[in-house]
This record gives sequence, structure tokens and C-alpha cells, in this order.
Amino acid sequence: MSGKIIAFPSRNTNRASLYRTQAVPRPDGQALLRLQIARISALLEELGDLIGSADGRSSPHLRQARSTVERTRRILTSRTESTDNDGDPQPDVDRSLLERMYRDLNPIA
Repeated sequence: MSGKIIAFPSRNTNRASLYRTQAVPRPDGQALLRLQIARISALLEELGDLIGSADGRSSPHLRQARSTVERTRRILTSRTESTDNDGDPQPDVDRSLLERMYRDLNPIA
């Protein structure tokens, strides 16, 4: 049997170099926080169902955890609403004062 051996270019299959060259797709911070809070809330509800007491009251630790999650949700909601409505607030700059200040710093110009 005769034949010619063809050399194929090798591919770099090193995972470390692959991860260094490709950006990891990640959701934005606010969306990630909302997902985490929703997941924690669902887990707390499930925990409450599993614990369940005979008189229908939930444990004090579970109530505290739920209130903390709800407070975090409100803070996150107010933060996203304030950033959505305001856009990118810029300071009010007095142009004449700014020009005088730079003129005093560089009197030659």
C-alpha cells in the first residue's frame, strides 16, 4: 500500500487559551441580581412549605429572611427606576467661571 501522508494543521485545543481569547457572555448586573432574588424567594417559599408548622405560623428565621429579600427587592427596584428616569445626570457647570479658572492657571495662553 502506498500513499502520501498529508499534514493537517493542528488546532490549539487547550481550553485555557480558548477561554482567554473569548469573552464570557454574562448578563448585566441588574438582571443577574433580579434573577438571584427571584430564586432566593422561590427557595424560601419552598422551605416554608417543607417546614410548615401545625398552627400555620412560619418560623421567625424564615420571616426575617423573607423581609430581607423583600427589602432588597425594593432597593433594587428603586435603584433601577432612578437610573432609568434620570439617564446620565451631568453637573451644572458655570462656563465663565471655568474659563477664568483655566485662564488664571495658564496666563500665557
